[in-house]
Amino acid sequence: MLFDAQEGKGENVRAACIEALGSISGHVEWNSYYGLLVRCLQGVTKNPDKQKLFLRLTCSILDNFHFSEISNSQKANESLENGTGEGTISRVSSAILQECSTSTMLTEIQASLSKTVLPKMQKLLNSDSDKVNVNISLAALKLLKLLPADIMDSLLPSIIHRISNFLKNRLESIRDEARSALAACLKELGLEYLQFIVRVLRATLKRGYELHVLGYTLNFILSKSLLVPACGKLDYCLEDLLSVVENDILGDVAEQKEVEKIASKMKETKTRKSLKTLELIAESITFKTHALKLLSPVTTHLQKQVTPKVKTELERMLNHIAIGIDRNPSVDETGLFIFLYGLIEDGIKDENGEGEHSLAAEAKKHHRNDSRGKRITSGRILNVSSHLIIVFALRILHKRIKSLKLGKCEHGLSMLDPFVMLLVNCLDSKYEDILAASLSCLTPLVRLPLPSLESQADKMKEAVLAIAQNSVTSSSLLMQSCLRLLAVLLRSTRITLSSDQLHNLIQLPLFVDIEKNPSNLALSLLKAIVSRKLVVAEIYDLVTQVGELMVTSQVDSIRKKCSQILLQFLLDYQLSVKRLQQHLDFLLSNLRYEHSTGREAVLEMLHAIIVKFPRKNVDEQSQTLFVHLVVCLANDHDSRVRSMTGAAIKKLIGCISSHSLHSILEYTLSWYSEETQQLWSAAAQVLGFLVEVMKKGFERHVNRVLSVTRKSLQSAIGAVTCRQLDFSEEPTVAFWREAYYSLVMLEKMLHQFPDLCFQSDLEDIWEAICELLLHPHMWLRHISSRLIALYFASAIEAPKENEEKSLQAYFLMKPSRLFIIAVSLCCQLKTQLDDSSTDLITQNLVFTICGMNSLMAQMEFWSTLEQHEQVHFLEAFQLLDSRKGKSVFLSLTSGVSYQKDPGQSNDIRHAIVSYLLKRMGKIALQMEAVQMKIIFNCFSKLSSQISRDDCLHYVPEILLPLYKVCEGFSGKVIPDDIKQLAEEVRETIKNTIGIQNFVQVYSEIRKNLKAKRDKRKQEEKVMAVVNPMRNAKRKLRIAAKHRANKKRKIMTMKMGRWVHQKQRTM
Repeated sequence: MLFDAQEGKGENVRAACIEALGSISGHVEWNSYYGLLVRCLQGVTKNPDKQKLFLRLTCSILDNFHFSEISNSQKANESLENGTGEGTISRVSSAILQECSTSTMLTEIQASLSKTVLPKMQKLLNSDSDKVNVNISLAALKLLKLLPADIMDSLLPSIIHRISNFLKNRLESIRDEARSALAACLKELGLEYLQFIVRVLRATLKRGYELHVLGYTLNFILSKSLLVPACGKLDYCLEDLLSVVENDILGDVAEQKEVEKIASKMKETKTRKSLKTLELIAESITFKTHALKLLSPVTTHLQKQVTPKVKTELERMLNHIAIGIDRNPSVDETGLFIFLYGLIEDGIKDENGEGEHSLAAEAKKHHRNDSRGKRITSGRILNVSSHLIIVFALRILHKRIKSLKLGKCEHGLSMLDPFVMLLVNCLDSKYEDILAASLSCLTPLVRLPLPSLESQADKMKEAVLAIAQNSVTSSSLLMQSCLRLLAVLLRSTRITLSSDQLHNLIQLPLFVDIEKNPSNLALSLLKAIVSRKLVVAEIYDLVTQVGELMVTSQVDSIRKKCSQILLQFLLDYQLSVKRLQQHLDFLLSNLRYEHSTGREAVLEMLHAIIVKFPRKNVDEQSQTLFVHLVVCLANDHDSRVRSMTGAAIKKLIGCISSHSLHSILEYTLSWYSEETQQLWSAAAQVLGFLVEVMKKGFERHVNRVLSVTRKSLQSAIGAVTCRQLDFSEEPTVAFWREAYYSLVMLEKMLHQFPDLCFQSDLEDIWEAICELLLHPHMWLRHISSRLIALYFASAIEAPKENEEKSLQAYFLMKPSRLFIIAVSLCCQLKTQLDDSSTDLITQNLVFTICGMNSLMAQMEFWSTLEQHEQVHFLEAFQLLDSRKGKSVFLSLTSGVSYQKDPGQSNDIRHAIVSYLLKRMGKIALQMEAVQMKIIFNCFSKLSSQISRDDCLHYVPEILLPLYKVCEGFSGKVIPDDIKQLAEEVRETIKNTIGIQNFVQVYSEIRKNLKAKRDKRKQEEKVMAVVNPMRNAKRKLRIAAKHRANKKRKIMTMKMGRWVHQKQRTM
């Protein structure tokens, strides 16, 4: 199984086989184990094509060596740390043989491993000197670990040196394999051997491009070895690691990377990995004991003359060190805060010329052989970049403070309290970075109950105000940090600013041009100042500018901030009537602002004023507000603005006095009753709001309103010249808006006054609603369907309250009305539908068909049919089929069935419903998936709501489209969900009528369709002979249709894959 599988296939099987053989070798006696090991080594030489498999098996067998144990590791570790010189190798993992039953066995195992197996392994290593083989190197290391320590000490350097030499190769693939081999060796040996490998690498890679390879390789082996946190395991070799990193980032190697010709030659010269290496080191050292040493490369360079380029590199180094420290598991909060406090305190003292800097001392210790370091006598960092360490510490502190969940934790607060004075002292620094970082740290601290805040408050306020007043630009990091802290201070209850200080703040340069250069921070600060109720002339001017900005700004966050400031100002400040009116007039005038975002902001503000202002003030301004809002409602072209205007009007109506409400009502009724129809739609909307607010109090105005509603509906019907649906005219058809909002108002009235639904005065309105089911505009069709559904729901409940009145007595429950409604809904199916319409159409279609089936059950129905009802039936049939509708209707009314089979029932009720269901089936196959889903859902609900006998009469018409979809004869690509729905509906019908009846009808449909297909094929053959030109055109049409279907199917599959990938990524 291991060697029979084809290359590139069955990798899982091979891995399982290797693991199984390795496990078996761990439980056999020495002779069997030895035989298997030797056989594997022989297989490596005899089968070069299977070499990789044999080596993997060899490694697995060596991993399961069970005749020895590892000991004396502690002594080996001590020798590793104390050993010096190139030829000395630490004796970690010295392998000694277990106690055996006899000394003969011990000698035999030693001899076999060292005299037989080891030479074979050495021969393999030397057999291919031009190529690195990771598996051979790994197997050799596993074997050396089983041998005595002196053998391992003598042979290990040669293996590591051999691999390291391959890193000098100019071929990238060879270097990559050598790096992989080194990473595998280190993983096998453990991080205790990292220093040894690093020293070998440094001794091997000493010049030119080799130094680039050194930095790249160190990052590679560390990234592979530190997948799991190994805290403290790099401490012993930290100096060697930092030396490589420092040379790669700041030495001659770094300068060579800047030269384009050198950088483009090799991938090791293109990218710099040492910053990531530094991050890994910072993540893995013992923080408490080695943190200062970690910073020594930076502090050493800070004592020299630093160029801008070097300064940038030092900042990057510090940033990556900070990332590593943040991930270091050995970092505890107490130790970190003590470390950061010391760095910041030493940095401040050093900047002020006080005391000895601990980092400078560490730097001198790190570079004790540097003659330039001896000139530093006081330990001060004299370079202009000396503040970098303080900034580094402050940024770590800021990040840690933000991540802490302090609350009322006394221990956490006690650790942070000493930093308050330290950070306040940092505000005297001459470096902008220190100031910005200190302000960022103070911002979250001033929110906490720290004792030192009270004593440092005055000094802090003075320093912050001085920084704010001296800053040149408001977009700088320093000014941004300053503004954040000021905003927090103004919201704080522990620290207060005097009126003079607030006045100074309001005069800052950033507020002078706030309308031209607004920022969220400046507005947040202004909001905090307004909340302190500062009364100066400048504040009134600023609020006026903020109002302008609220309207004109195209930034959403800026508009919201401005709205909050303006509202707070209007609510909290004592304003004269004149000034308040000025602000209100400004808002109302901007209801006509050119951009919809500005109008939306004004409407939000007006809505907030209506809600939060005292009722008396709102009532006084109600007439003015109402008129302007109605004008906006009538004339604005943006749907969102109109919706927000309606919400504001409704809120206004709901919170004013009865006297003001009566005035608004009279205004609205007069607008709705006018002969000019410009305000009909707006008035209808307002009347709808009045119905919702006044509830039963609106009842005495109902008749006056309904008389205008009739005119509105008739105008909309009269504007449509033809009842055929022409959607190209939808946006331009007249009076649709007035009719739509009148029907929305009517719907609210019917919800409020349910008895209104069946009044005889409304019959002409209901008739108009039925006609509007065929209106070109989608909104009118939708609201008409909604009202029809409301009527049906009320009609079902009405007989429960009035048992004397039959269902047919209601206007829309007459069969002729139900039939024309059903036909109108079928005509709607021929149009584009949205999701909101599908449920309504399904619900209404099922109700009308079930109602017709129930109410026309009497055979003498047609003899008592009135003339106008016959007219409705004729209109409906003509709508269903403009050519044959009239003849079908006449054949039905004369008692002659239009069915060809004389065995069919002559029951007119079944004939009419069957004809309607047949047309629905055709529509399902002609139109899109949405229509098909509606009709199939109708069929499913119909089969469960009518009797079994009735269902048997209709089942041929219902099953025909289902058969074509399920069996693939629909002539187009059917989506999977629709096909599944068709199968579910088919099963429902089978359960309803019984399996025997279902099979009979289903077979008859299959037979009839086959006969039609055979006949059509015969006609096509005749046509190919009689009229070959026509036959050729027919084939071209079929080919084009097939291409379109294939293209649609491919696009559907691509879209499905794209959606699936999108869901997986989310």
